Amino acid sequence: MNPTRRRTTAALSLALALMVTAVLTGCTEPAASAAPSASATPRFDPDATLWSVSSTEEALGLDDPDVQALQQVVALHSGASDNRSPATVAESVAAEETYFTPLFSEKLAAQGYRDAVVAMYDDADLTIEQTGVAWLRSTIDADRLHATVGFESLFAIVEASEGYLHELDVDPGAEFAQPREYSLTKVDGIWLIDDISKGPLRKSAEPTP
Repeated sequence: MNPTRRRTTAALSLALALMVTAVLTGCTEPAASAAPSASATPRFDPDATLWSVSSTEEALGLDDPDVQALQQVVALHSGASDNRSPATVAESVAAEETYFTPLFSEKLAAQGYRDAVVAMYDDADLTIEQTGVAWLRSTIDADRLHATVGFESLFAIVEASEGYLHELDVDPGAEFAQPREYSLTKVDGIWLIDDISKGPLRKSAEPTP
C-alpha cells in the first residue's frame, strides 16, 4: 500500500469514528465471530439500577422485560460491530443490519456505509476485538415504544498496517474506550436501533468510573 493510500485510509477511519453512522477506527468485532465474547459481559452496580422511565424517572429493574430485551439487542449489535478483521468485516456489517430499523438501514445505505467500512478494514489490514461493555444511564419512554441506551464499548486494536498505527500514534494491542448512545424503537414488538451516536475515544482499558 503506498503512503498516500495509507494516509487516506487513516484519515477516513478517524472521520468515521466521529460520525453517528460510522464504525469507529478501532471498534469492531473479534475475527472469529460476530457474537460478543464472554469478556464483554455488561457491567453494572447490582445495588442500583441504571434504567428509568424517561418522563417520570421511575426506576426500572434489570428483570424488566424491556430492559432485558434492549440490553440483548445492544450487546448483540455491539458484538457484531466491535469485532472485525478484513476476513470478517463484510459478514459483520451484514449482521449489524439485522438490528436496524428499515429507515436507518436505508440511511446508512445511501451514505455508502457498507463499502466504506469494508474498505477501511481491508486497506488498513485492521483487526479489532471488543474487550468489554459497561452500561450507562438508559431510559425507556412511558409508551414502551422508544428507548435510549447508554453504554461504553471497550476494545483493542489487535493488528493493523504500520501506516495506520503511525497515524493513530499507537502500538498493536492498544486499548480504547468509547461512550455511545443508541436510540431504539419497538417495531412489531421487537426493539430495533434507529440511530447511533458516539463520543470521543479514550485510551483506556477501563470503563468510565
